[in-house]
Amino acid sequence: MSLKKILSEMISMNLMSIDIKSSDWDSLISGKSLVAADFWAAWCPYCVRLKPIFDSVSKDYPDIKFVKVNVQEQADLASRYGIRGIPVIKFFCEGREVGEIVGFVPSDELKKQVEGIAKNAVNCLLNTSITSKN
Repeated sequence: MSLKKILSEMISMNLMSIDIKSSDWDSLISGKSLVAADFWAAWCPYCVRLKPIFDSVSKDYPDIKFVKVNVQEQADLASRYGIRGIPVIKFFCEGREVGEIVGFVPSDELKKQVEGIAKNAVNCLLNTSITSKN
Protein backbone atom coordinates (compact mmCIF):
# COMPACT_ATOMS: atom_id res chain seq x y z
CA MET A 1 0.00 0.00 0.00
CA SER A 2 1.41 3.43 -0.92
CA LEU A 3 2.21 6.11 1.63
CA LYS A 4 -0.41 8.42 0.12
CA LYS A 5 -3.08 5.76 0.48
CA ILE A 6 -2.06 4.97 4.08
CA LEU A 7 -2.11 8.67 5.02
CA SER A 8 -5.45 9.19 3.30
CA GLU A 9 -6.95 6.27 5.21
CA MET A 10 -5.47 7.50 8.48
CA ILE A 11 -6.93 10.95 7.95
CA SER A 12 -10.33 9.61 6.98
CA MET A 13 -10.37 7.31 10.03
CA ASN A 14 -8.88 10.00 12.28
CA LEU A 15 -6.08 7.71 13.45
CA MET A 16 -2.93 8.57 15.34
CA SER A 17 0.28 9.87 13.85
CA ILE A 18 2.67 7.56 12.03
CA ASP A 19 6.45 7.32 11.81
CA ILE A 20 7.72 8.62 8.50
CA LYS A 21 10.80 7.50 6.58
CA SER A 22 13.25 9.80 4.79
CA SER A 23 12.36 8.21 1.46
CA ASP A 24 8.74 9.39 1.81
CA TRP A 25 9.53 12.82 3.25
CA ASP A 26 9.69 15.12 0.22
CA SER A 27 6.48 13.80 -1.33
CA LEU A 28 4.73 14.11 2.04
CA ILE A 29 5.59 17.76 2.70
CA SER A 30 5.28 19.03 -0.86
CA GLY A 31 1.51 18.63 -1.09
CA LYS A 32 -1.33 21.00 -0.28
CA SER A 33 -1.86 19.53 3.20
CA LEU A 34 -0.41 21.04 6.34
CA VAL A 35 2.02 18.57 7.92
CA ALA A 36 2.96 18.53 11.61
CA ALA A 37 6.17 16.55 12.12
CA ASP A 38 7.21 15.59 15.65
CA PHE A 39 10.98 15.05 15.75
CA TRP A 40 11.59 12.64 18.63
CA ALA A 41 13.65 9.74 20.03
CA ALA A 42 12.72 6.79 22.24
CA TRP A 43 15.36 7.72 24.85
CA CYS A 44 13.95 11.25 25.32
CA PRO A 45 11.58 11.39 28.34
CA TYR A 46 9.84 14.56 27.14
CA CYS A 47 9.31 12.97 23.71
CA VAL A 48 7.72 9.95 25.36
CA ARG A 49 5.42 12.24 27.37
CA LEU A 50 4.50 14.24 24.26
CA LYS A 51 3.60 11.20 22.12
CA PRO A 52 0.08 10.53 23.54
CA ILE A 53 -0.67 14.26 23.50
CA PHE A 54 0.48 14.59 19.88
CA ASP A 55 -1.59 11.53 18.93
CA SER A 56 -4.66 12.82 20.76
CA VAL A 57 -4.42 16.29 19.23
CA SER A 58 -4.03 14.72 15.78
CA LYS A 59 -7.57 13.37 16.12
CA ASP A 60 -8.92 16.90 16.58
CA TYR A 61 -7.41 18.14 13.29
CA PRO A 62 -8.20 15.64 10.53
CA ASP A 63 -7.12 18.12 7.83
CA ILE A 64 -3.54 18.19 9.15
CA LYS A 65 -1.19 15.26 8.61
CA PHE A 66 0.53 14.39 11.89
CA VAL A 67 3.72 12.38 11.49
CA LYS A 68 6.62 11.41 13.71
CA VAL A 69 10.28 11.51 12.73
CA ASN A 70 12.61 9.37 14.83
CA VAL A 71 15.83 11.40 14.85
CA GLN A 72 18.00 8.32 15.41
CA GLU A 73 16.51 6.41 12.48
CA GLN A 74 16.10 9.45 10.21
CA ALA A 75 19.23 11.40 11.14
CA ASP A 76 19.39 12.95 7.67
CA LEU A 77 16.05 14.70 8.24
CA ALA A 78 17.08 15.88 11.70
CA SER A 79 20.27 17.31 10.21
CA ARG A 80 18.45 18.86 7.26
CA TYR A 81 16.22 20.88 9.60
CA GLY A 82 18.89 21.69 12.19
CA ILE A 83 17.32 19.66 14.99
CA ARG A 84 19.62 20.08 17.98
CA GLY A 85 17.19 19.31 20.80
CA ILE A 86 14.00 17.31 21.02
CA PRO A 87 11.06 17.21 21.06
CA VAL A 88 10.46 19.68 18.25
CA ILE A 89 7.31 19.81 16.13
CA LYS A 90 7.84 21.45 12.75
CA PHE A 91 5.02 22.41 10.41
CA PHE A 92 5.27 22.28 6.62
CA CYS A 93 3.06 23.66 3.86
CA GLU A 94 3.82 23.16 0.17
CA GLY A 95 7.36 22.04 0.98
CA ARG A 96 8.18 25.03 3.20
CA GLU A 97 8.54 25.17 6.95
CA VAL A 98 5.78 27.41 8.33
CA GLY A 99 6.14 27.01 12.08
CA GLU A 100 7.59 25.10 14.97
CA ILE A 101 6.93 24.21 18.58
CA VAL A 102 10.01 23.55 20.70
CA GLY A 103 9.92 21.31 23.76
CA PHE A 104 7.17 19.56 25.64
CA VAL A 105 3.77 21.28 25.70
CA PRO A 106 0.53 20.16 27.35
CA SER A 107 -2.50 19.34 25.22
CA ASP A 108 -4.29 22.70 25.50
CA GLU A 109 -1.14 24.62 24.62
CA LEU A 110 -0.40 22.31 21.70
CA LYS A 111 -3.91 22.86 20.30
CA LYS A 112 -3.57 26.62 20.69
CA GLN A 113 -0.23 26.67 18.88
CA VAL A 114 -1.42 24.30 16.13
CA GLU A 115 -4.38 26.60 15.46
CA GLY A 116 -2.12 29.65 15.36
CA ILE A 117 0.28 28.03 12.92
CA ALA A 118 -2.62 26.69 10.81
CA LYS A 119 -4.08 30.19 10.44
CA ASN A 120 -0.82 31.28 8.83
CA ALA A 121 -0.72 28.32 6.42
CA VAL A 122 -3.82 29.19 4.46
CA ASN A 123 -2.53 27.75 1.17
CA CYS A 124 -2.62 24.30 2.75
CA LEU A 125 -5.92 24.77 4.51
CA LEU A 126 -8.22 26.28 1.91
CA ASN A 127 -11.66 24.64 1.98
CA THR A 128 -10.93 22.62 5.12
CA SER A 129 -12.76 22.46 8.39
CA ILE A 130 -9.99 24.49 10.06
CA THR A 131 -10.57 27.60 7.96
CA SER A 132 -14.31 27.26 8.28
CA LYS A 133 -14.08 27.24 12.10
CA ASN A 134 -12.55 30.71 12.16
